[in-house]
Amino acid sequence: MSESITNEAPSRAQRWADRRGRARRIAIVSGVVAIVAGGSVGAVVVASGRSDGSSAAGAGNLAAAHTPTTVATTQTSTTRAASTTSTTRPHIHQPAPTLLPAAPTEGLSWGSSGSVVMAVQKRLKQLHFDPGKIDGEYGQDTSYAVVTADKLLGLPRDGRITPAVELGLDHFKYTSAMPKAEGDRVEINLDNQVLTVFHNYQPILITTTSTGSGEHFCGGTDGCQYAITPAGHFHFQYLHPGWDSGKLGKMWNPYYFDGGIAVHGLPSVPAYPASHGCARIPMDIANYFPTLVTKGESVYVVGTPMKAGNGYVGPAPTTTTSTTLPKTSTTVKGHKKPKPPHTTTTLAHTPTTKPKPPTTTTAPAATTTPTT
Repeated sequence: MSESITNEAPSRAQRWADRRGRARRIAIVSGVVAIVAGGSVGAVVVASGRSDGSSAAGAGNLAAAHTPTTVATTQTSTTRAASTTSTTRPHIHQPAPTLLPAAPTEGLSWGSSGSVVMAVQKRLKQLHFDPGKIDGEYGQDTSYAVVTADKLLGLPRDGRITPAVELGLDHFKYTSAMPKAEGDRVEINLDNQVLTVFHNYQPILITTTSTGSGEHFCGGTDGCQYAITPAGHFHFQYLHPGWDSGKLGKMWNPYYFDGGIAVHGLPSVPAYPASHGCARIPMDIANYFPTLVTKGESVYVVGTPMKAGNGYVGPAPTTTTSTTLPKTSTTVKGHKKPKPPHTTTTLAHTPTTKPKPPTTTTAPAATTTPTT
């Protein structure tokens, strides 16, 4: 019994020693492999031309070597996000102030010519109002551009180049009703009757427009209705190149954005709301307007639409009639008050004066008829 115990102890000790030896050898081999692996990683990084600190990293530092890469990636993405945000909504580049040559107090208008007109045309062109040719001749295109300036400056919409207009153009600043909207968009302002095209958040065209008058009209595809341009957010849907003829007339290059409502050219573009609901623009601008926008682009109609009947033309609408009735009835009553006594007196005399003729006339007729 004791011998077996004695013999068993050395063999167990030997086994433990063998295990420890194998463990040391495994650790040494693992360390060598790790070092070789670390050197390989460093060689790849150096060969690729990168220097992110991993080339000197050992086996125990590989995780740490990847951490800066992750952080760098995060910082890069954060930086890109920040730059994208700043690029997405840049500030509008405001035009530098200028000093136009003095216009006469009474102003310059259609038919005027000269250096002052040319200077104003150049300034309007710089501001993207499109006055047509820069030739010093005041014509239709220049008139529309000056009227657009009148509208934005809050001046009388007479299209005259006055000292007040020049002062406004000298220090003109762009504004936007939807500064946080898309960079490429169109804004139609119902209050000042101005249409602005934005590209990458910058105005590239500012022109006069004439929107729905509020009048009651008949003859369209939807029957009788009111000429109202609705406010809201729309998108360009369909371009009809050239003349588009309908029951209400013709439209040049209409670009539809809300059913039958479109931005289109027309020879007449009054300085006030006068359309059936579309946004009229000058013909020369309508020639190239479709090249400035794209299908699906946003159209923001802002401001207050005309109320039904504001520009009433045609058959009397119910709303207008009911509104007018109190005045009409009051006037009629005023006329009828003196008439009733006079009418009553006449009626009283009529029965008294002619009692017999009716009886005589009726009696022979009744007698004669049966006899015949």
